[in-house]
Amino acid sequence: MAITVGQALDVLRDFAPEEYGYKQEYDNIGLTIGDESKEVKRILCCLDVTMSVIDEAINLGAELIISHHPMIFYPIKNISADTVVGRKLLKAAEHGIAIYAAHTNLDFVRDGINDYVAQILGLHNVTSLEPYIDGETGYGRVGDLSNKVFSSVFKGEVETVLHDAYVRTVGEPYAQVKRVAVINGGSGGDTKYVDMAIKAGADCLVTADVKHHVAVYALESGITLIEPQHFTMEHCYIARLVQYLKIEAKARKSGVEILQSQAEHNPRY
Repeated sequence: MAITVGQALDVLRDFAPEEYGYKQEYDNIGLTIGDESKEVKRILCCLDVTMSVIDEAINLGAELIISHHPMIFYPIKNISADTVVGRKLLKAAEHGIAIYAAHTNLDFVRDGINDYVAQILGLHNVTSLEPYIDGETGYGRVGDLSNKVFSSVFKGEVETVLHDAYVRTVGEPYAQVKRVAVINGGSGGDTKYVDMAIKAGADCLVTADVKHHVAVYALESGITLIEPQHFTMEHCYIARLVQYLKIEAKARKSGVEILQSQAEHNPRY
């Protein structure tokens, strides 16, 4: 049966409600461009809406792109071919492609990105660093490894599960790691989140995009920082999102095809 863009997005909204994120603060969750009443037969999922992803959607005949990162993060005053964002918006509009961003709501929700990263890192007894709404949804996660390991060993495990050859560490390589805090992406690179992890009893914080002064602060605070790349820490979840949407599409007999982008890649080498 045919469904609309809005009906397709309601599946995601049921799983990761927009109010679970920072929509009213700094984020830009929701429909970036498009018509929710338009029919959709194919959906393309990605981390970032690059021009390559839009071209891929056109070639695949996808009517909807679901991304993690918002394509418009800061307010814009015009839509013009003179800007990168403008060119992407114009091209998507020209081809009737709707674009939706599930950002911090997908970070914070139960079984979202933070929970998934905690899971693949082997953490147990996982709880939110800063729970809200229902107690299971919230900012970051903290949990325990089965056994104490050296930070250098745990760094190697992070590299393996995230397929990231450029993980960095702040702290002593032979520091003992047992209780680990996880803040996916780049928002954990702030001293207040270092304090939050320490308050939760963590001796290690895994997060990306750590600024120099935060690294110094963490070192002097006695907590190990393990810093994967932003891309690898979040892109690992896109396949999981595709799987979830495929299961829901089958259960609801919507006939919608869900695809993962093959065009996007880590901008850092």
